[in-house]
Amino acid sequence: MMSVKILHVVPSFGMGGMEKVLCSVMNSLPDHIDQEILSLTEDRGAEKWIRRKHIRFVNFTKPQENFPFFRSLFQALRQSHPTVLMTYNWGATDAIWLGRLAGIPHIIHSEHGFNVDEATSTLWKRNVIRFVVYRLASRLVVVSTDLQKMMEDQLGLASARVLFIPNGINTEYFSGDRFEREQMRQMLGLSTQDIVVGFVGRLDPVKNLSLLLKVFENSLEQEQNFKLLFIGDGPDRGLIEQACTRPMFRGRILCVGQQENVVAYLRAMDVFILTSLREQMPMSMLEAMSVGLPIVATAVGEIPAILQGQEAGFVSEIDHASKQLAEALLQLRDPQVRSQMGQAGRSLVVQRFRQQAMIQEYHETLRTLGVFHDPLICSTECA
Repeated sequence: MMSVKILHVVPSFGMGGMEKVLCSVMNSLPDHIDQEILSLTEDRGAEKWIRRKHIRFVNFTKPQENFPFFRSLFQALRQSHPTVLMTYNWGATDAIWLGRLAGIPHIIHSEHGFNVDEATSTLWKRNVIRFVVYRLASRLVVVSTDLQKMMEDQLGLASARVLFIPNGINTEYFSGDRFEREQMRQMLGLSTQDIVVGFVGRLDPVKNLSLLLKVFENSLEQEQNFKLLFIGDGPDRGLIEQACTRPMFRGRILCVGQQENVVAYLRAMDVFILTSLREQMPMSMLEAMSVGLPIVATAVGEIPAILQGQEAGFVSEIDHASKQLAEALLQLRDPQVRSQMGQAGRSLVVQRFRQQAMIQEYHETLRTLGVFHDPLICSTECA
């Protein structure tokens, strides 16, 4: 059996959607495949999602200056000497060209989305770098048709090298549970009359939380039973804490921070809301749909295509979202409407966004490079 080693280079290994996909893929590979993770920051919150004991972290401290960083990363790549280098998002782009210099034969780069500095449009200087460097990758994996169009039309990459692999989740794990719902709502101090609008994700400027708060404010003007639940942490936590002091919001906003058992909090919600400036294929939204929640979201990235019109939720262009999404929340006061949309959303996820299907496509990508010849053992251990 040929010895195979995969090195995953990530900008960060915090608890985010990209890291969930990566953990799903890593956990699905058999133990005879050697795997290492090199994170460019010290954040290793997603380590708890790793189920394979043999997966190791490369000891790497990122220098502040560019040339020392390039030298250190090049040395780390040569020392690891993987069969396959897998890089993720803009923050790991330098590993692509350094990997080629280090003689790594197979490089797969994955794009999952953009940071706040490219929330409305990509930066032209970065696009010049992408134009050059992404051609050095053996394959490029994207998680949305928006990213696929960018790679092929804007960057001129051959369509045969750009692979659209939709995100997938464990739909058995992310499912409804009435008993746990009641337990969690009781623990949070929620009544049966409360209509809980929830957000799960990093409290980051790209999530446009000021718009989310405005939508909530507009909806409260006509319905006092709404409550807002935030699951996550990040630089905009202060924005939420400040909002909690406003008379209108007092006692109506819950912010419980980052949680490992997200599914229990999803089950306590009635509606899932996402008001991002830019998204591609948000894992948190797919998880909410799988649990059976209707969606209220801005029409960015792959979100309108996922929701298929208004079958599983409501979308609005950002410019009109403060009013239109508030109106959507008011329509979702009706439990029957929530139930119908929630059931439709779960059906969509089960049909189109299963974790097993995603894993098989990543396996096939590795096989097409000639790295593997026999079918790989699949696993769905990573929730």
